[in-house]
Amino acid sequence: MSPSLTTSAAGRTYDFSHVVGGRQITGVVNMAFGKDDDVYVTKKALAFFDVELLKIGKEPGDEEVVQSFRAKNFDLFEASWPSCVAIGPNQDVYVTDELRHLIMVFDHDGNFIRNIGEPGDQPGQFDRPSGIVFAKDNTLYVSDTKNNRAQHLSSTGESITTFGKHGTNQSEFNSPWGIDLDPNGNVLVADHANNRIQKFDPNGSFISSIGTSGSGAGELDHPSDVTTDPEGNIYICDWANNRVQVFDENENYVLQTGGSAVELSKWQKRYIQGNPDVYKARRRVDTLDPETGFALPTGVEFDTRTNRLFVVDSQRWRIQIFNKLEDYAEPQFNI
Repeated sequence: MSPSLTTSAAGRTYDFSHVVGGRQITGVVNMAFGKDDDVYVTKKALAFFDVELLKIGKEPGDEEVVQSFRAKNFDLFEASWPSCVAIGPNQDVYVTDELRHLIMVFDHDGNFIRNIGEPGDQPGQFDRPSGIVFAKDNTLYVSDTKNNRAQHLSSTGESITTFGKHGTNQSEFNSPWGIDLDPNGNVLVADHANNRIQKFDPNGSFISSIGTSGSGAGELDHPSDVTTDPEGNIYICDWANNRVQVFDENENYVLQTGGSAVELSKWQKRYIQGNPDVYKARRRVDTLDPETGFALPTGVEFDTRTNRLFVVDSQRWRIQIFNKLEDYAEPQFNI
């Protein structure tokens, strides 16, 4: 069954724009917006780990790879496992390193500056950190995954507070992963193995929980990431259900999408056209519908500048992009 290109419910409409991806972003895991059209992505595939700076414009095909951080820091990336990325003060790029249990800091061009943290379970130490996000005051929140907690730090790594421990009750985590802030500065954490999103105030006090285990509307199966838009809508990467779900500012389920990539990206087209055997194999399949959908999405970000939703479709090495349409009216037909 072909996917819907436009998904609409409760006054919210998301219209598929295009897809960016291919071998240029092999193993893409996470992303963050820089200035203008800058997009930073982390990559983990085939023992080839990297952070890349992309330019992604508004129109399909208007994308390019600008800089590989690995190319400037080869030895560093040979011994690291980059997970998630956030943009901090002065457009510096902060990358969580799951292998070395720390945060790497680069300038916006990929030049290494310093590390933050070290292995351990004390404040300011990490055990496989993942999600990372900056607050408006330039402090940062980090999902300290295997320590089953979140940490609030200064931009230079001084501990402000930690919250959470292993468990299933409120304020407890089981392998938290993605993390983001809502428009009020509250902290949203993808509580991955507890199949829920937990919301805390900026000081780490529990507010609410979103989702229960399952595959129905409003249910989650190992959520990997979460973000919000300026209106407070909540977007959840429902990882094992291969979809993104949208909740309103009051945490009510609104709609979901399983992906809509009906056309290949510029880079994917070039690859197929340059490989006759791949081209022939793709032409022989009964249906191309399966390649339109998400396969274990790991990242979701909302671009306030262009009013677009970006979804990191990790197993298909691409990013699917959706326009959030305002004042959308369904056409009326007289038959």
